[in-house]
Amino acid sequence: MRGRGAGVRWNRQEQLVVALAIAAAVVAGGLLLVLRRPSPPVRFVEPPLPAELVVQVDGEVARPGLYRVTHGSRVEDAIQGAGGATAQADLSAVNRARVLRDGDRVTVPALLPASPTGGSPRRVLDINTATAADLEALPGIGPVLAGRIIAYRTRHGPFQRLEELLQVEGIGPRLLQQLRSALIVP
Repeated sequence: MRGRGAGVRWNRQEQLVVALAIAAAVVAGGLLLVLRRPSPPVRFVEPPLPAELVVQVDGEVARPGLYRVTHGSRVEDAIQGAGGATAQADLSAVNRARVLRDGDRVTVPALLPASPTGGSPRRVLDINTATAADLEALPGIGPVLAGRIIAYRTRHGPFQRLEELLQVEGIGPRLLQQLRSALIVP
């Protein structure tokens, strides 16, 4: 008795078909392995930050102008770069710890002269950081108007110019003129 399959003989054409079928199976298997391999994880790279920032420093500083500061510098660094604050500067109105961004403007306000009733000099308020109590201390501003100013600032973001106060209900050109010497937009 002969072994299994010992009597099967394939002609050349059948051998070629079987060889091609095996080759196709090997290629298909290889493609499946390559295509099913997980792709490498995607990594997001932050764009490099500029080594230097350019900021404008003005108001009550020794040398107002444009200054280059390193990334991560603070408002205090810019003030010192401009020669420091003058004796008339109201540094309590400036957040000297804030980290600077390229294109920032740092304005150091002056102390206002003593009020007509006597007493200490009044300070200039930053309209973007003033509290309701700060605003109520200004002439012509009561609790309602102070609330409207803060609500406008909350809805629309920081004031870019004092003239934007005209958009607040209850502030007209005459009141804005009175407030100009007491408010700044840094």
